[in-house]
Amino acid sequence: MQKSMKILFLTRLYWPHVGGVEKHVYSLSTSLSTRGHRVTVLTTQYDKKLKSREKRDGIQIIRFKQPGIKYLGLFYTWHWLLKNIDLIKESDIIHIHDVFIWYLPFRILFPRKPVYTTFHGRWGKYPIPFSDIIQKRLGAKLSKGVISIGEYIPRNYGFKSDITLYGAVNKVQNSKFKIQNDKSIHSASSGLMLSKVEASKFKIIYVGRLDNDIALDIVLEAFSKLSGYDFEFIGDGEKRKECEKYGKVHGFTDPTPFYKKAKFCFASGYLTIHEALANKCLVFVAYRHPLQRDYYKLTPFSKFIYSSDNPEKLAERLLYLNKNKKAAQKLIDAGYNWVKTQTWEKLTNSYLKLWGIKTT
Repeated sequence: MQKSMKILFLTRLYWPHVGGVEKHVYSLSTSLSTRGHRVTVLTTQYDKKLKSREKRDGIQIIRFKQPGIKYLGLFYTWHWLLKNIDLIKESDIIHIHDVFIWYLPFRILFPRKPVYTTFHGRWGKYPIPFSDIIQKRLGAKLSKGVISIGEYIPRNYGFKSDITLYGAVNKVQNSKFKIQNDKSIHSASSGLMLSKVEASKFKIIYVGRLDNDIALDIVLEAFSKLSGYDFEFIGDGEKRKECEKYGKVHGFTDPTPFYKKAKFCFASGYLTIHEALANKCLVFVAYRHPLQRDYYKLTPFSKFIYSSDNPEKLAERLLYLNKNKKAAQKLIDAGYNWVKTQTWEKLTNSYLKLWGIKTT
C-alpha cells in the first residue's frame, strides 16, 4: 500500500486568485489529495477578506500577509516561516512554485529535507532581468529536483530540468459542430476586411490577461483587420478599455461556455491553449520577442496552433482556415487527439516520479 505523504507547496498566489500557476497548483493538489496524500498550500493573503487558514477540497490552505515593499516583504516572509517552522519540519516533501527565494535560509537549516522546485517562468519581460536568471539558477542548483513548465525556461535561463511539463486539461466531452466551408470569406487585397454578414458566421474569443506584456497589441491589430465583428474577451487587465473598443470584456470568469461557442480562440498561456484545443477551437497566439516566441514554438503542441508576431499573418491564417474546411478540421482533430491525453492525472504522476513515489 502506498504511504501517505505530507506535502507542502509554496506559491505566491493560490485560489481564489485566477491564473495559470494558481490552477496548476490547485489541480495538482486536489489530484494528490484524492490519492491519499496530505497537502498544505502556503501562500500570501493577497485579499484581507480571505481566511488565514481554511480547508478546501481536501487541501489545507495557509495564508500570511506579505508587505508589498520588495525587500521588507522578503524578510517578513522569512520571519513568518521561522515562527511557523513546524510546517517545514512536519512535511515529508517541500515543493516550491517559483518562489524559491522564500525557502533559501531554510535550505541551509534543513539540508536533508527533500526540496523541489517548479519554474513556471516570466515570459513577459525581455531582455530577461539578470535577477530572474540568478534566482532561477540558484533555485535549480539547491533543489533536489526541478520541473520546468516549458522547454523555453531551461533554454533561456541556463539550467537543466529533470522534467519538462506543459500543463494539463480536465477531461472534456465535446460535441461541438464540425466546421463548414464558407466560400464567401476571403482576403481582400485592400486589407483583409470582413463584412458584418460574413463575420457573424463565426465567433472569435480571446482568453487571458489584458496586459501589455503578453503581445495583446498584436492581437488587437489582427482584430482590426477583421472588421465588422464584436470580439469577446475573457480576462481583465490594464488594457481592458482598449479591448472594449472591439467587443465585450467578461472579466475573469469560467471560459468553458465561451470555448464551446467559439470557432477561433486567441490564447495567452499553456493552460488556455490546452482548454481551447480540448474544446475543438482553432488556436492562435501572438508573440513580440524571442522569449515569447520560444514559449510557444518549443512545445509539443506548436504544430496544432498558429503563432506569429505579425498581425496581418494572424488575420490571413484565420481567414484561410475559415474558408478551408478540410485544413481546419484536420488541425482541430490533431490538436484534440493530442490534448485529450494530457490529463492532470498524468501530470501528477510526473510529480510523484520526481519525488520517488510509486504511482498507483
